[in-house]
Amino acid sequence: MPVTGDEVALTLDQIVVATDFTPISEMAVKYAAALTKRFSSKLTVANVVDLSVATRSNEAVVGSPVDEMRKDSAEKVQNVLNDLKLAGIHAARTAVEAHNPAAAVVRLADELRANLLVTGTHSRTGLQKLILGSFAEGVIHHAHCPVISIGSNLKVSAGEDIPFRTIVFATDLHHDSVQKAAMALTFAKDSLAQIYMCHVIPHPPSDLSSSLDLQFRSEKELSELIPTAAYEWCECTVEYGDVAEHILQLAAKTGADLIVLGARRSSGWFTHPLQGTVAHVLSKANCPVMTICTA
Repeated sequence: MPVTGDEVALTLDQIVVATDFTPISEMAVKYAAALTKRFSSKLTVANVVDLSVATRSNEAVVGSPVDEMRKDSAEKVQNVLNDLKLAGIHAARTAVEAHNPAAAVVRLADELRANLLVTGTHSRTGLQKLILGSFAEGVIHHAHCPVISIGSNLKVSAGEDIPFRTIVFATDLHHDSVQKAAMALTFAKDSLAQIYMCHVIPHPPSDLSSSLDLQFRSEKELSELIPTAAYEWCECTVEYGDVAEHILQLAAKTGADLIVLGARRSSGWFTHPLQGTVAHVLSKANCPVMTICTA
């Protein structure tokens, strides 16, 4: 999605979808397939043979399970490709083996110059996330292209056409907010969608005058992200409170089909059990979440 002045040319020439063949991943493949049809994109289906799992398994059994995992992966990916072919989509498959599946998928997306990554997320939290890690969060915080994550709370099934009628774009008004807003707005324009631009202030000033002044200035900054031609289908809102909860409440209130928000780039691959805004939204959103990673 290259930026051209104030506009963003929405090109999805290459889409990569990561699957582990779970029901959530199956839905991610459906979304990737629908986007592939809409934008006449090339689609690559990737499954990672997790060598760290093979290593743990090898401690309990005699012989390496890697060959069996490779065979299982190849057969299941081929089944996915066959289903896509029946739907009129010719996709490619890439065999990936790694001890860090998230890093491998990000690297694959870079090699293919992907414009979009699509993945499912099991929304693990707490100790389970600390032990097992979070593939989706690893991808989100390292990918160089936007990522659409499909969570376990998704209520709408993807058909041949994705109904992006309402989009919620949340911004902290920092960290390349202009570029992220341009991407969200262009995605909304392409989908003929209504877009709700929101900024949530987590810590309000102690006095009313300062609070009102901060809200006014934030509303002004938010409105300045919107080109004049887009005013008709954009609505801005600035609120105080818990960032993730306000985003989720706005998405529920407006019946959002997509939430777009920024994600900070991480320097390491270890995922901590503490949840931030992105993790909280991912774990509870009833619609897909598109994240755009910045430094």
